[in-house]
Amino acid sequence: MSINASNSGQNPVQLPPPSQLRDLPPAPIYDVTKFPDERSQKLRALLQAGHVKVAPLRDPELILHSHLLHFLGSAYGLGASSDQLEKSTWKDLENPGDKRARQLLADHPEHRYTVAYQDFFDREVEERQGDWGKVLEEYLYTGPQPLINGCTGGLGHSLIHLAYAYEFRSKEVATQALSQGCTEYNPLHYLLDQPPSDSATYKTTSLSAVFERIRTDVRLDGLFSEPGIANLEVLQKPDHLAIVLEHWTAWEVNDPLRCFEECCDLSVILALSNGNPHDSFDFYNAHIMTVAHALRILWHYFPLQQRVSVLRQYALFGIMTYICQQRPRFDFEIIEAVKLDGRDWDWVIDTALPHKWALDVHFFKVIRAAKAFEETFGRKDNFYLKAAVKYVTEFRGWEGYGKGVAGFIPSRDGYKPE
Repeated sequence: MSINASNSGQNPVQLPPPSQLRDLPPAPIYDVTKFPDERSQKLRALLQAGHVKVAPLRDPELILHSHLLHFLGSAYGLGASSDQLEKSTWKDLENPGDKRARQLLADHPEHRYTVAYQDFFDREVEERQGDWGKVLEEYLYTGPQPLINGCTGGLGHSLIHLAYAYEFRSKEVATQALSQGCTEYNPLHYLLDQPPSDSATYKTTSLSAVFERIRTDVRLDGLFSEPGIANLEVLQKPDHLAIVLEHWTAWEVNDPLRCFEECCDLSVILALSNGNPHDSFDFYNAHIMTVAHALRILWHYFPLQQRVSVLRQYALFGIMTYICQQRPRFDFEIIEAVKLDGRDWDWVIDTALPHKWALDVHFFKVIRAAKAFEETFGRKDNFYLKAAVKYVTEFRGWEGYGKGVAGFIPSRDGYKPE
């Protein structure tokens, strides 16, 4: 069963059936400061150690993010043992960039303060007797250019960090989130600070319909020779950005919760339906899904009046990422056609934890996002489970890097199983 998600009169997009939720329950929390079990205390110790040993941004070039938290948080969420959590940590700490990052910061003015920001926010938490939530609220939402409006910079990593801070009740993760929010502040934040005039040539309450319009927009044909996030530089040029904003302003958020649910479902289709046994999955489009998962955790922590703005920021992030990745086809039916053959979530997790790619820092995040969406919105004819089964059975590494970015050449630096 599926629904068509277009009310613009063109290009209907199939989606799983909506949940009809009228209220979203808070996401579960795993308070590592209080949970006494061995796994939770191991996670707490590793997060604290990582806070000291791992720089928020990595050499070379200091534009690569530390993913230790993402690695640990998603592994823990899937039930990884204490031993596996520790193994994951040491694998991540083998990155040679961390050994030199703090010494090299002064050579990169644009990111030289990444550790200084973290140290500053650590002191702010101490001065407020450990009330890291108060520090987050103060720095995220105040002023004419609030930090929250730029948190999708750096592939939304500050939002992902922020979600883990609340989920695990970790002050260390909270200050890392603020540090990345400062150094990765999206230069397009002004579009949220003072929304531009409406340049839309159509209107729809379906973000899926917007993406389908973008996929078929001939004005974007031939814009890039290959995929990759480096394409953002070209996409932000005025003529190209005008096309982006035309589509972005077409989306009307008339019901925030319904629109958010569609964002989550669309993210699964964008991330996982364009993978196949020959091409695996797109690294950057997967972030559209994992950032949506972060928003699910954060939903109840956002001020009520901030939710629409956050959704619009997410939509802009997703649109620009999708265009940079050369607008691949996405199709609900590809996921719907997956045969479960008796496989359930236990099978997915039991397959994922010892998977040959289990030490890839992003591998678990996608599975955990799909599982969290089902726990939030219901089974939807096993839509999320089918997506997860497809992912764990077809994953053979990430694609979509293009030539990479400064300091990261995929063929040389990408993780490869031993």
